Amino acid sequence: MGKIQRTKIGAKPASNGGAATPQYTVSDLLSQAQQAVDRFEFELALQFAVRALQLDNKSVPALDAAGSIEMELQLYNEAREHFLESVRIQPNNGYSKFMYLGQLSEQLEAIEYFQQGVNLMVAERAAMPVDMTSGSAYLSLASKISSALCSMTDIYLTDCCFEPNAESQCETYLAQALQIEPITPEVYQTLASVRLSQQRVDEAKAALAQGLAIWLGSDPEDGPTPDYETRLALVKLLLETAMYDEAFTVLNGLIEENDQVPDTLYLFGWANYIAAEEVDEKAPNADEERREQLENAREALNACVKLWHLTESTDQPMLQHTQELLETITQVIGPEIEQEEVEGGEIEYEDDEDEEMN
Repeated sequence: MGKIQRTKIGAKPASNGGAATPQYTVSDLLSQAQQAVDRFEFELALQFAVRALQLDNKSVPALDAAGSIEMELQLYNEAREHFLESVRIQPNNGYSKFMYLGQLSEQLEAIEYFQQGVNLMVAERAAMPVDMTSGSAYLSLASKISSALCSMTDIYLTDCCFEPNAESQCETYLAQALQIEPITPEVYQTLASVRLSQQRVDEAKAALAQGLAIWLGSDPEDGPTPDYETRLALVKLLLETAMYDEAFTVLNGLIEENDQVPDTLYLFGWANYIAAEEVDEKAPNADEERREQLENAREALNACVKLWHLTESTDQPMLQHTQELLETITQVIGPEIEQEEVEGGEIEYEDDEDEEMN
């Protein structure tokens, strides 16, 4: 007779042909979630994070992981709930959840969350050894602090602009950001926005020039290039301050990076339209130069309209202004020349205006 096999206390019976059911911990599941995030498989990552919360719904790492993944999936309500629960459990640890809550909130509530995050980051940075090596954790944290202070400034410039202390708060946040080394281009860009709101145009131009000097034309390793959206906002400021050469330089870089963004083509068209208006009447070939700028503007604006519909953009003011510019261009230089394919691959040009005259 065979020996009786005794089952250890707490062990689960084998299934699936004798194979034991694997047991995962919260840490295991979060590791799997991070690996999925690294592969940009956010839906799979969320499944791992949710499973981790099923094992322990009070796990702050799991709550934070679920929230950050939900932000990527644009599940903002769910993300907010997870971050709020994380704050309730650990209100004095982990600055990232406060940064996310700042993005998910409005007006003074957003300011409050950002401030909590900034306080935690400043304290963490003060305890770190100074390391100015490119890519260091020290510099990364400094950049996050600056970015948060700029976000707080922007809120007082827009949503909270009617608060009695709006201007003084902007100055306070910018002063703090300017004390953080190294100063990022975003700080100078935000400073320019504040100076423009104060109608101090020359100071705004100086701030923009300082920001551009940090990254434009430099090796990316010498300083990080601002992200795409930040550079789009920069172009608007450059156009507003009549820094047209710099605006075109930034725009050309944006188009080279991605020419399928309606906002970029709109700004490129608008910049060319402005350049046409700035042509010196006394300059040789002034008419030809003006016409060339307007044709460039029309080409970009037409592409903007097409992409606006293809991407299902909701920016109605941009579309309206684009259409207004196109109408004005037609009034100045006439309707667009149509291109027709003929045998041999050549293009035959036919002017709509000639057809109308006939």
